[in-house]
Amino acid sequence: METIQLERHNGVGWLKWNRPEKLNALNETLLREARGAIEELVADETVQVIVLVGQGRAFSSGQDLTIEGDADYGLYLEEVYHPLVRALEACPKPVIAGIHGVVAGAGLSLALAADVRLVARSTKFSSAFIKIGLVADAGGPYHLRRLMRPDLALAWMWSGSTIGAEQAESFGLVTELIEDEAYLERLTTYAETLAAQSPTAVQGMKALFRADSFENGLEQEIIWQRKCGQTDVHRQAMQAFLNR
Repeated sequence: METIQLERHNGVGWLKWNRPEKLNALNETLLREARGAIEELVADETVQVIVLVGQGRAFSSGQDLTIEGDADYGLYLEEVYHPLVRALEACPKPVIAGIHGVVAGAGLSLALAADVRLVARSTKFSSAFIKIGLVADAGGPYHLRRLMRPDLALAWMWSGSTIGAEQAESFGLVTELIEDEAYLERLTTYAETLAAQSPTAVQGMKALFRADSFENGLEQEIIWQRKCGQTDVHRQAMQAFLNR
């Protein structure tokens, strides 16, 4: 693959943006390759957790602005960004974003699509869309109003400002803030620890937290608890408890 790297270790699939010389700016090739990689990792039964990271000095600086100035941006979203965003949204496996350096524009939107975000303390979050006369896109507005107060999210998008990781944490965008020197080790440990849990329980918990209503949540509880109760992981744990 030209713009991403795909690695598998201890039940974790690492999807790495690999344009470090461009601060992992997103171009069409990367976005299409990433969509294919997500689908591949979902289908791989040896992978229980997916981690999104950037090679080099940044998670992603956002859209590569060398795109043709007279391009139909709506069509570009529809054909290039939205298939990847939908693949992330539909992914049944946990998705972790490991964020360091800079996360900006559409790169921020992709990070927000993850289930959790582990962030190096020196990271800068940039809502740069309005500075070039555009609206936030790639699912970013949906996830921002899901994660933080809508008025604060809108004010931030209007401002086009860059904020530090601590302010992003106060906004609700950071799951865990990590000192830079410990960031990669902690990210790896977090992902591999999650991958070692019951995959049925992990995926079921994710499904429950995505239920779109109270009643749907109750229905999902029945479905997933039944599945979990039939796993060897549960049976062995119960036997160990009874044999204490």
